[in-house]
Amino acid sequence: MNIGKKLRDARLQQNMSIDELQQITKTQKRYLIAIEENDFDSMPGTFYVRAFIRQYASAVGLDGNELVEIYDGIDEPEDIETAVQYETLDESRTQMYDEHSSAKRFMRSLPAVIFSLIGLAIAIVVFYITWQDRQTTPIIQPPASEIIRESDSSASSSSESSQAPASSSTESSTSSSSEPKAPTEVKFDSESGTIVNMSAVNVANPAKLEFSAVTGPCWVGVYIATAANNDNGYFYQETIQPGQPKTVEVPAGTTQMVISLGASEYMEFKLDGQKAEFNPNNTGIGPRNINMNVAYAQTEQPQQSQQPQ
Repeated sequence: MNIGKKLRDARLQQNMSIDELQQITKTQKRYLIAIEENDFDSMPGTFYVRAFIRQYASAVGLDGNELVEIYDGIDEPEDIETAVQYETLDESRTQMYDEHSSAKRFMRSLPAVIFSLIGLAIAIVVFYITWQDRQTTPIIQPPASEIIRESDSSASSSSESSQAPASSSTESSTSSSSEPKAPTEVKFDSESGTIVNMSAVNVANPAKLEFSAVTGPCWVGVYIATAANNDNGYFYQETIQPGQPKTVEVPAGTTQMVISLGASEYMEFKLDGQKAEFNPNNTGIGPRNINMNVAYAQTEQPQQSQQPQ
């Protein structure tokens, strides 16, 4: 599919100029022209290509996620037509119809038979593995019972009396040093078009994101540059439906991430239980790319109290 031609045709059907499209999507005109010409190499990166395609499609009433999947190389399934071959047979029409009907019934039931056999094979494998685990002896044996000697009883009593003051002092120092963690704070810093800058402090490590769709479905993508995805790709992406909240655990130590929202007016999300107000000025609806800087809470080490001499 020609992505640029499809987007351009949709824009022209709505009698929308490229300048009007620039005002709606808050995307530079040269990038919109590059998308219509399928010149994706002139973009700053694949992340922005996907974001610009979604913004363009949303403005002209198309499905941006479908176009992004086509851009990523996920081809649409081809329609498979059953070719009917006609042969001249020395048989009656009734017999030919019966043979074709039985063949069609067999072909229709074939997928169900195959899936049933696969499910039966999986069940047999699971049962066999479970049975093997029950038959094997445990690797970790229970510890042997301790032998208490009479000579050790006096030494244990003296050691307990000498350790009593030390344990009390240790407990007091631990209780005094264990202080509750300061609450997480999520702040709105600035925005420019669809780009929003936010920051969070006193975040638990690892942090957790909670996404909830309010009145309609919303596509969510969490982009984190890691060695696993070669600094190019989404750590998490999914279309979240209303009433089906999702929780995503961010890799420990992550200090920067980009949260992309399709229909941002339908989405609410929290970081460590704190709601993120990413549109406090009500600047509009549609896609949002939220740059989030994360600062983790400092854990205090318990101070060791000196024992009296």
